Amino acid sequence: MKAKQGTVGLEKHGIYYRIRLPRAIADGSSRYLSTKIAIDDPEGYKQAQRLAWDIEDEIARGTFDRSKYQNKPKQQVAVLLTLREIWQLYSDFRKPDLAISTYHSHYEGTYKKAIDMIPQSPEDTEGVKDWLVRNKPPHQARRILILINAAMDWAVSQGLVTNNKFKGLYSTVKKPKNKNIDPFSTLEMLAILEAFQGNHYESFVRFLFLTGCRTGEAIALQWKQVAPDYSYVTINATYYHELKVRKPTKTGVSRVIPCNSQLVFLLKTFTTGLPNTFVFSGHSTDYVDNKKLLRFYWKPRINQLINQGIVDRYRPLYNTRHTAITRMLEFGLTAAEVARVVGNSPKVINDHYAGVSRFTVLPEI
Repeated sequence: MKAKQGTVGLEKHGIYYRIRLPRAIADGSSRYLSTKIAIDDPEGYKQAQRLAWDIEDEIARGTFDRSKYQNKPKQQVAVLLTLREIWQLYSDFRKPDLAISTYHSHYEGTYKKAIDMIPQSPEDTEGVKDWLVRNKPPHQARRILILINAAMDWAVSQGLVTNNKFKGLYSTVKKPKNKNIDPFSTLEMLAILEAFQGNHYESFVRFLFLTGCRTGEAIALQWKQVAPDYSYVTINATYYHELKVRKPTKTGVSRVIPCNSQLVFLLKTFTTGLPNTFVFSGHSTDYVDNKKLLRFYWKPRINQLINQGIVDRYRPLYNTRHTAITRMLEFGLTAAEVARVVGNSPKVINDHYAGVSRFTVLPEI
């Protein structure tokens, strides 16, 4: 049944009860007042309900003073929360502001798994840092400490903990150097393409080497993004495998890739589909399943080439991007030109790849 106009609501929020004021009094986030009465308190519901009724009476009499409730001293929660519990509450708090892929793959994925394994006391900062440094690469250890610090700051603001002992701890972990850019050589690239010759994924791998697209961007490519005359393709989305959805690119910015003769030829080998159909498909799906591609096609072929002494060492499919960017620079494109094609900033191109410039067309394979 719909609540009567002017009714004060009571609801659970995190580990506390909170008051929901009628719209006649406040709008948006200002409608809510935290009671600091814990949900797990056996008497908590009765206390919170009495408070809601008192506020409702004050509103009816016209004597309601919001500041009286906002300035109430915060009560401390009797139960000491673990870092795992604090992270879950913080993750839930951040969810509305995060991209769905970021929330699921990082906040509920990578970061959560790491935080589940560290010492759980918010007081054991050195134990947490020591575990992360021993078990994670420096950039991951540092990133997780930054996030724990943010979660603890939020927990303090919510009255869940009294202080944040992780403040600044991330700065004691040595900042990692730039990620190693490890492209395939031209000979390795040609050997890989030959190994995929006649395979269902040959065109997909060739497209990656030609354009420098991120893997998800190539998977998400639909025919509506291909110019009618094949002169260019527009990159405006990436594919998120876990949720099987297309979403905006990593930077949130669309870009145009000019097609050279090889790229035009590659696209013309396909039968043009409907605007919303994918250009590249899997064996049994209408899109490329990246995990299956890596497991059953990419890794076996790269490892075979390594055993034959043709490819020096294993590198993931994503390194096709590094290879394409490096070749563009060697061919003579400026950092700014390459940045426009691959969706990075000129600074990233200069800092990570370096290069000189003359031309504005993509190099052929």
